[in-house]
Amino acid sequence: MTKTALITGASSGIGRGTAIRLARDGWHILAHGRNLEALEETVQDIEKAGGSGSFFQAEMADMASVAALADWAQSGERLDAVIYCAAKFTYGPVSTERFDDWDLTIDRVLRASIRLTAHTLPAIKASEGAYVYICGATSWLGWKNHAIHCAVRHAQAGFAKALFEDVREDGVRVTLVHPGFVDTPAISSDGKDRAKMIQQEDIAEMIATAITLPNTACVTELTLRPQRSPYV
Repeated sequence: MTKTALITGASSGIGRGTAIRLARDGWHILAHGRNLEALEETVQDIEKAGGSGSFFQAEMADMASVAALADWAQSGERLDAVIYCAAKFTYGPVSTERFDDWDLTIDRVLRASIRLTAHTLPAIKASEGAYVYICGATSWLGWKNHAIHCAVRHAQAGFAKALFEDVREDGVRVTLVHPGFVDTPAISSDGKDRAKMIQQEDIAEMIATAITLPNTACVTELTLRPQRSPYV
């Protein structure tokens, strides 16, 4: 039976790269994003790679939309993986002027992933499937001008680690992926050599490996760094 993966943030970057990689193995991809044209392109790439796919537009800061996304993802025969690639970055000093931006980041990145996990957990348990959370070094470090981003990623990593303990006996895998500089549209080229960055295909390959291992092992954390420094 064809395996199915829900990928948030699948309209570009790591999300699209992972969708294409899994499609090569015949997966059915449920692509989430906010940009309709970009989602249509992702589904076209999925089909070119040999898989099948459909998409769902949803604003992750809207919890009703998150619930609707979960219902849509579980409307098929099975759901084998949920891969969180959607992100919202916020930079700057701690200030009362940034409350709205902080709240949006907390909703899109943390609250949405927690709720979507809870909504989809029955289906993932039924398939003995997997969850993947793309985090990064901000989930264990504190960076200047990244207070809320660090707080959100610390919380997301803590949630994922505890989730694994809750669901491991159900055969559900939970993996945290911590990438360094990845060649995606979100990364600036200023002062960097994109050819020396981690490529989207590299991350996608590791995710594919983590969710398709025999069910006697779980990759709980993956840390990837560029082999050579991308700074020039």
